[in-house]
Amino acid sequence: MSKLRIYLVIWVACLGLFCASAVACDKTINVGTNERYWPPYVVLKNNALTGSEIDVIKTIFKGSPFCINFTLLPNSQRALEELKHGRIDLMFAASKTREREVYAHFSLPYREEAMMLYQHTDSAKISSLEQLFKKGLTTGINGGSYLGQAFKALSEKYSEQIVLTSEADKRFALLNKKRVDFVVDDSLVAAYFTKNYAGILPVEQVAPVHVNNVHFIMSKKTITLNEVAVINRLIKNNKAAIKRIYKPY
Repeated sequence: MSKLRIYLVIWVACLGLFCASAVACDKTINVGTNERYWPPYVVLKNNALTGSEIDVIKTIFKGSPFCINFTLLPNSQRALEELKHGRIDLMFAASKTREREVYAHFSLPYREEAMMLYQHTDSAKISSLEQLFKKGLTTGINGGSYLGQAFKALSEKYSEQIVLTSEADKRFALLNKKRVDFVVDDSLVAAYFTKNYAGILPVEQVAPVHVNNVHFIMSKKTITLNEVAVINRLIKNNKAAIKRIYKPY
């Protein structure tokens, strides 16, 4: 075989590898999260992220033009700031707000969440959120959570009674130790932690704090509207698979 033919064979083989790589991954999307222990959604184990949210992301993007890379950040506020400036591309489990729409795109919803109020068996008796705050009681919440306009107004008025924590296990540990009077959290997350703490239960006489759809939130600096459309199609095409992932919970 001549040298020219050998070089041609090598060039064609390399071209084939390049094309296969391009088809497999046209773009890498950097997914940011501050969550390390947020069961059943996210659990960091042996330096790898697991949980239903991670399974959903992998399912949606499997076979797509996008590769996924996960980046751990110290807290949700930092994660949103990184997304705002395009240093990460996408976050999951996001509520849509006007403030966030200034710098971010939102995907179609891929699940619903119910944020509920939880108490210790020794917590004071209340019948509403307003009564909770008027009594001078404290509430632990995730610093990056959006809990609706009604709760936002109350939390701004009674800001000294809000205890911000970045991790769910810390919130419920504080409640178990009675260092906060109440906690607001996702119902599926709470279902996990209330199994570990017999003294923690939902406040049944108070309606859910906030029930809403959750979305992927994407940086306008790095994700185009065409790419948003592709991601929306991926969500639509995987609706049945997404439901199966959440069904056990």
